[in-house]
Amino acid sequence: MKKIASIFLALLCSLCLYAQDYHINLYQSGTVIHNENVNEIEQMRFQGSHPATLLIDGQSGVHSFPITAFDSITFTQQGDAPAGDAVYINYNDYTGLVEIDNPFSNSGVGISVNGNDVTVNSTRSNVLYIVSGSSANGSLTFYSTSSFNLKLSYLSLTSTSTAAISIPSPVDVAIINESSFCNLADNANSSMNGALYAAGNLSISGVGILQVTGNAKHGILVDGNLTMNDGEILILDTDSDGIHCGGNLLWNSGRLTLESAGSDGLDISGNVTIQNGELNINTTAEGQRGIKVSGIFTMNNGSLEINHSGNSSKGIKADSNINITGGQITIVSSGSTVLESVNNQNIPSYCSAIKCDTDINITGGTFNITLPTSNQGGKGISADGNLTIDGATMTITTQGNGATYTVSGSTKDAYTSCCLRSDGNMSILSGNLTLSSSGTGAKGINVGDDSHTTSTLTLGTSGGSNDDLILNVTTSGERITVSSGGGGWPPGPGSGGDYANPKGIKSRGNMTIESGTITVNCTQTQNEGGECIESKAKLTINGGNIEAYSKKDDAVNATQNITINGGTYYAHSDANDGTDSNGTLFVNGGMILSSGSRSPEEGFDCDNNQFKITGSTMIGTGGATSNPTSSVCTQPTLKINTQAGYAIQILKSDGTVICTYKCPEFSGTGGGGGWPGGGGGNSMVMLFTDPQLQTGQSYTVKYNGTISGGTNWNGYYTGNVTYTGGSQTTANVNSMLTTVNAGGGGW
Repeated sequence: MKKIASIFLALLCSLCLYAQDYHINLYQSGTVIHNENVNEIEQMRFQGSHPATLLIDGQSGVHSFPITAFDSITFTQQGDAPAGDAVYINYNDYTGLVEIDNPFSNSGVGISVNGNDVTVNSTRSNVLYIVSGSSANGSLTFYSTSSFNLKLSYLSLTSTSTAAISIPSPVDVAIINESSFCNLADNANSSMNGALYAAGNLSISGVGILQVTGNAKHGILVDGNLTMNDGEILILDTDSDGIHCGGNLLWNSGRLTLESAGSDGLDISGNVTIQNGELNINTTAEGQRGIKVSGIFTMNNGSLEINHSGNSSKGIKADSNINITGGQITIVSSGSTVLESVNNQNIPSYCSAIKCDTDINITGGTFNITLPTSNQGGKGISADGNLTIDGATMTITTQGNGATYTVSGSTKDAYTSCCLRSDGNMSILSGNLTLSSSGTGAKGINVGDDSHTTSTLTLGTSGGSNDDLILNVTTSGERITVSSGGGGWPPGPGSGGDYANPKGIKSRGNMTIESGTITVNCTQTQNEGGECIESKAKLTINGGNIEAYSKKDDAVNATQNITINGGTYYAHSDANDGTDSNGTLFVNGGMILSSGSRSPEEGFDCDNNQFKITGSTMIGTGGATSNPTSSVCTQPTLKINTQAGYAIQILKSDGTVICTYKCPEFSGTGGGGGWPGGGGGNSMVMLFTDPQLQTGQSYTVKYNGTISGGTNWNGYYTGNVTYTGGSQTTANVNSMLTTVNAGGGGW
């Protein structure tokens, strides 16, 4: 009697703060003999000793129960169906028995008990089962022809042979966890593949925490669809997937904490839709995923945090599209790259934060993605198809170095990290993106490869506001030598090598910049290769505020053509060309500044291909320059031979100032000579054009003076500017290209 009294009093004390929500139930042989609202009870006491009597004094009167009249006590919430309208199942660890109150025993619900293993066979629809208590060696199995509700109330159930709760019938089941904490676990030798198993569709709701430990395989296994409405699920140390679902996963609300999944965190054969809630997933296994989706992954709101540390693992991996319209996504991808053998060739398998086999569409949300130094070659967001970003806020950081590897035989290659990557087309239309890659060979944005040579990149929207897209890209890692060459300048036989170069923004196909505020910095210090903006085909700039700075290579480069139609454009290289087209170069509009290094480097370089100017205000500075092609130009240009650091002012014959510019200083020391000669030292060529330049007019060119006042944009002054001192010369513009000596040499 003392033991029963102690248990009863402990339960009563634990519920004192929640009295208004609970009923007390007295059982005898599984039958409820008394049910009363705890809030309506004034006092409960034991009287006498042999045998003692329990007195319950409440609003309905005083009830007296000899201690031999009941064998167990449970507490159920006020919202539970009263005795007679629900089936009560209580596991009593103290007595070792399972207490059952089944009002439907003669009308479709049969319950059998073998030790602490309970089996329900039901042909009745919409039955409510209320399950409570504790058992370290028990299970609950449902066979039902119709859907039912399962309410958990302070249940702790561990099975040593099967699932803690198993529902082999393919029916709809709703689990309601209204208690503060429930626990389900299986054994490593369990005959089932999940601690909680449902063959049909399963929904989970409530305000409590449901802890699930899958020692045999999965934590939660659902053959049908799984819907989470609210509450919290805590999944610990599963041998395989935390949640394995054969249908769709719909996460409407609620919290998931998943620790140390032995395989995937969530493995979903259908689609995943996250409407709201909070999901925290931690996986450590090699090659596994935080969320694996065979269908479409959709996130509209909520919070998703994934930490995955296994080599070649993925944070989110979808076979079909990924669509994200909102929410907050935080991913740390700390695993590294693994070489997999495919058809006798080594193929890198990367540890990436978000990976999709088809298209990724992002129109909102906040992303914070980190690939630390341990992740060599990983990708932040990677699409085998197209990648579209329109309205998101992103911070993506990759820190790991790239590495060389043997493809097969003597064929070498290298893998490198990247913030954003797509095999198909990429469109970054709006949003606020900060992309940083510090590892060797790493890239901020990489579109296409040798197998996808026509993949295009579009930044901004036609006619869009430059405030709609804020894109900041930085790289600082050095290039990787895959195979060395002879070097030397000018290039000759044996001079080339094979390198994995760091790039700020790179497109294998055409690149178009429509709008946006785009800032790219490549701060490599040892070797060239770190270009800020590069298209392996054509680069077209129609608008935007663009600033590109490279310490060791071209700031902007394209293989076939560069066309600038508008926008505000600044390109600077400390050691190479500011703007370099290996093909043709067309300038039709915009405000353009481009500065290169000492000769033979140039502000504008198009390798003696056609250089066409029809408009814009443009200044190019460097040790040399490509000359505009007079036969195709419609706006004249001044080629001013001057010195680095000189202040230049150009005036019309009536004294109107059309340009005030402070030539940049060359970075570093030495220089001069160059290829094919000329320039040298601080000699600089300034190439200038403006719509106010007209043929048949004379202009005054002042040089080596002092500029004060006004507004300075990378050396170009506007507003209330004062120019004093220096010297001056006259430029008579009689053709499309006029050369002027303003204190410089020549090239």
